[in-house]
Amino acid sequence: MTEFAVIVLLILSFVVPLLLAVGVCLFVRRRIRTDPRRLGNAYWLLLAALLVGNAAATLGIVGSNPVVATGLFLAVVSPLIALVFAGFLLLNGVVMLRRERVSAGNSLSLLAGLAIVALLVVTVPVLLNGTPWMRALWLFCTVTALLLAFQFVAFLGYARLYAWLVHDRPADWVLVLGSGLRGSEVPPLLASRIRTGMDEFDRRSARLLVLSGGKGSDEQLAEGEAMRRWAIAHGADPAALRTETESRNTEQNLRFSDTLVRDEVSGSGLIVTSNYHAFRAAVLARRLGIDAQAVGAPTAGYYWPSAVLREFVAILREHRVRNLVLLVLVCVPAPLAMLLAA
Repeated sequence: MTEFAVIVLLILSFVVPLLLAVGVCLFVRRRIRTDPRRLGNAYWLLLAALLVGNAAATLGIVGSNPVVATGLFLAVVSPLIALVFAGFLLLNGVVMLRRERVSAGNSLSLLAGLAIVALLVVTVPVLLNGTPWMRALWLFCTVTALLLAFQFVAFLGYARLYAWLVHDRPADWVLVLGSGLRGSEVPPLLASRIRTGMDEFDRRSARLLVLSGGKGSDEQLAEGEAMRRWAIAHGADPAALRTETESRNTEQNLRFSDTLVRDEVSGSGLIVTSNYHAFRAAVLARRLGIDAQAVGAPTAGYYWPSAVLREFVAILREHRVRNLVLLVLVCVPAPLAMLLAA
């Protein structure tokens, strides 16, 4: 082998992986700094981690790619992880139905736990005695579950990172989203949002505190008005408060409140909602073209798992075409190949 060939080989083996890792890391850093409200950032971060791990392994800093090794380890222990996770979801689902009203949203953790248990229970009978169609269906469901688990971890992990990224961002106005009343009373979930909104208003030296929420069919007054009364009773400056009382959902909260503040304040804003809802509110604000980040108020521990699953399902639904294409590309080939080989 000539000296030139050796140099080329060294460049391809060491320099190219390093430059690729550095380039992707710089791209991801710029992408996140430009706008942290994109869920796609989570997948770019994973790619960057894979490339950094590959570069470290290539340069001999580590024995093998640590990201890949971690993924393989998790794949090996995934049945145990799935069993433990299913048990947690089942217990949480029972607690949710005891403490909250029975609804599809409040039943999500219970339903998810039952689905995981069902998939684990049928595995051995299907693999040993199942027909080709049954095995193909089992494989499709398993791959789909793994894909959803990966997406959920990406969503959950990046949502936590997002909260850290925007923790100290300046805001000229603060918007607190309503979450329903008990007649005319502010319940603990909504009180937590208002209290966090007041704290963030003071901490970030904002100029306006907007309280947003319309009147539901089972409520005696608009949420925005009840929130204003609660805030004043707990020390808020009435001169800094503004109320929005026509909205019926999060999108209207954001649209109507953005119109309200534009007449008085220019600059970026901060959306305050419950911690499980903060990242999706930020994603929605980005889609609506509203210059605002989002932070979350504390939520009761038992309520959080079902609530965050509900947010994840909403994210999937909002990107249903993209997720359907991904489902076909990732989950269909292996079962189809199994059927054709049978």
